[in-house]
Order: sequence, then C-alpha cells, then structure tokens
Amino acid sequence: MASIPIVSTLLNKNNFYTTIQAGKHKLEGDEPKELGGTDKATDPLSMSLAALGACTAMTLKIYYAHKQTDWEKIEVEVSSELEVIDKSSASEEMLAMANNGKVRKITKIISIKSDMDDKLLGRASLIAEKCPVNLMMKRSCPMETIIKRI
Repeated sequence: MASIPIVSTLLNKNNFYTTIQAGKHKLEGDEPKELGGTDKATDPLSMSLAALGACTAMTLKIYYAHKQTDWEKIEVEVSSELEVIDKSSASEEMLAMANNGKVRKITKIISIKSDMDDKLLGRASLIAEKCPVNLMMKRSCPMETIIKRI
C-alpha cells in the first residue's frame, strides 16, 4: 500500500527554507543560521527524530488500549549524536551504517505517568521498538531516487 506523497519544495531564493505538503497538512523545514539557513522552521534531522517520538508514543497508546491499561501521559524524548567507530573492531552491521567513520546513535527516553504494574511498564521498551518509524530507521528500507525535469 503506497503512502500519500509528501512534496517538499525549495526555491533557490529562500536559502534552505522549504515548504512541505503532507496530504492536507503543511509543514516547513529550514536549517539554523549557522548552517546557512534562516532558522524559520525545524531542521530535517529534528523532524525525523520528532516523527520517531510521535510514532513511539502512538504505538504505546495502541498497546495500552489493547491491554485496557489506564495511563495519563506518555512523553518520548529523542536525541541523537554522531559517534566515532573503531573500524577494526566494529561489526559488519555497524560498518554498513557508518558514514566517514561515524554512526548516528539515537536515544529514546520514554516517561509514562500511570499506576500500571511494573510488568506492563517494563514492556514499554519492547513495544516502543515496534513502531513503524523505529523499524524503518533501525532496519532501513529499499529506496529509489528518480530525477525529473520540470
């Protein structure tokens, strides 16, 4: 099943400021001033991390609804940093992820306000790994690039 295309439009006169049409929703992207942008909107890396956080929270909501578990708040803090890897001791998987000897490590901190028992709370990390954005980022996916003249 194909998703609705998301169209990002960048005009040369706008530096990095980009308008994004995602179905009926409009978004904006930009880069910080120190990277040549105007800082009018969120940068693309932050948007992808935000998508991961939102998807994680929504996946947990679905799981807890299925388990008929009461909760008040799910908060997902997502951060990333580039880490240098030792090419001589890194796994094949890590080497495949590397770019110029570095890999991007993503950390998710999930906070849940609830009286649920420790067993259900503990399952949150397993369930969080099953969100579609998490799976796509972790496993990667085939990608095709097509260039068209307009």
